[in-house]
Amino acid sequence: LLREGACVMLADRDGAALSEVQAGFVQQFGKDVIRTATCDVTDEAQVQAAFNACVCEFGGLDILVVNAGIASSAPIEDTTMELWNRNYDVLAQGYFLTARAAWPLLKAMKDQGGSSVVFIGSKNAVAAAAGASAYASAKAAANHLARCLALEGAPDGIRVNIVNPDAVIKGSKIWDGDWRKERAASNKIDPGEELEAHYRNRSMLKRDVLPEDIAEAAYWLASDMSAKSTGNMINVDAGNAQ
Repeated sequence: LLREGACVMLADRDGAALSEVQAGFVQQFGKDVIRTATCDVTDEAQVQAAFNACVCEFGGLDILVVNAGIASSAPIEDTTMELWNRNYDVLAQGYFLTARAAWPLLKAMKDQGGSSVVFIGSKNAVAAAAGASAYASAKAAANHLARCLALEGAPDGIRVNIVNPDAVIKGSKIWDGDWRKERAASNKIDPGEELEAHYRNRSMLKRDVLPEDIAEAAYWLASDMSAKSTGNMINVDAGNAQ
């Protein structure tokens, strides 16, 4: 998006990570087109403050990429209320709060050609996963929210689409923690390089899915190249038979 001329407001609850990413982008694109907002998507006030900051810095909003994420793995009998609620707080309610706060700004873009929202979903939102009911069902809720918003936003020129990744391990904090160990245990394999090979070989194309693959799909949905698309899901998963 930055390479194609966008101004970008980065949001994350991790202030140190925000500063690091901002510094890297400033070196590439200059300081005028990058701003940050520390924001936890489960906090309604912080979400609203992030969009207020976006308006103050850039004057509005015409592209929104909603991609806050966590992951968890547990058999249903071991899924606590805390685990269940955390998945829904981030992946369902967090996406709702983000979209709701953005909505007036997106509607304001109608006379300038409309706006685009991209939800980063998951393969698990459409394909059932054993041992991950909280995560997968919360992702499914977010995906259906996106399709509801596509219907609601169409009269105001707001397009809403979804990218469904699968097993993006490179550069992912989700895969640095317990999720890696849990999924390795679920598949009865070593959590090291064997895990990457497992997901690569599980795909129909036998290829790794990388962060830049997801970025390309999100860019296409944000751009005018997909001007006639709304309510759609693009699977970027190297092929999943299920």
